[in-house]
Amino acid sequence: MRNTDNVTRAVQVAVAGLGKVYPPGIVALRGIDLEISASPFGLLGPNGAGKTTLMRILATLLAPTEGTATVDGHDTRTGQAAIRRMLGYLPQQFGLYPNLTAWEFLDYLAMLRGLRDRSERHQCVEKALELTHLRQVAKRRLATFSGGMRQRVGIAQALLHDPSLLILDEPTAGLDPEERAGFHTLLSELSGERLIVLSTHIVSDVEALCRDVAILQNGEISAHASPQRLVEGMAGRVWRLTVSEQAAGEIRQAHKVISMARQEGSMALRLLAEQPPLGAEPAAPTLEDAYFHLRETTDRGACPDPAKERDV
Repeated sequence: MRNTDNVTRAVQVAVAGLGKVYPPGIVALRGIDLEISASPFGLLGPNGAGKTTLMRILATLLAPTEGTATVDGHDTRTGQAAIRRMLGYLPQQFGLYPNLTAWEFLDYLAMLRGLRDRSERHQCVEKALELTHLRQVAKRRLATFSGGMRQRVGIAQALLHDPSLLILDEPTAGLDPEERAGFHTLLSELSGERLIVLSTHIVSDVEALCRDVAILQNGEISAHASPQRLVEGMAGRVWRLTVSEQAAGEIRQAHKVISMARQEGSMALRLLAEQPPLGAEPAAPTLEDAYFHLRETTDRGACPDPAKERDV
């Protein structure tokens, strides 16, 4: 069960007027204002919305073109050393050494991060393995790990120095439903002790985990609220309707259809509309409905996020 009672170690992230422009004038972010203190925090948006650019700026790997981003008052431009001491980061593209065991891999990364004392380093590795439920497979080679287990190793390396801020960029992409459910459980367990910032295009990740969410589209924040408030704002706008296959095409032209399910001789539709089509019944709204509604009203066609294409 998700922990919703505690705010983690008073760590706060603040972003003001943040913008990022890549040569030759590609705007990835514009005018981002955001305060993050509730954990887990979800940054939700389609591919190419600018999520990776924002995550890399917060992780001190990329400098903004304008505006500021701070972690506990440390500017990401000038306070990189202080931020990195409190930061654990799992990028979207995370490489492993397949011939190493999980223990060897984490021990190696701990040495690279300056943990020279053998006893202290091994304690950190043990704790990271324990937190990510990998202790029983610590001696297995990484080449034998499933996608979900590899993501757990990614989390473990981010936890080696017991960070108070954990930034995860698309951590469940490519996982099957069972692996994703396990990952949700892990992040719920970790969120009580640290501020977790989760970037994803998967609505169910945010719905299952996050206390606070910002929706990023075309480099701009289109909404920032709790998932509950976003869902409540959709009251009276979500409908279900069963029609013939021919009528379904006409409905799709007139309304935003969220989902379609084929039944015997008919189609069951879930749709968004300010006024219900003839014969439609109200449906309980979800976060996915709110997300599609915001995309429908504000999306003008996203440009690819250049940070996904570069080593920064």
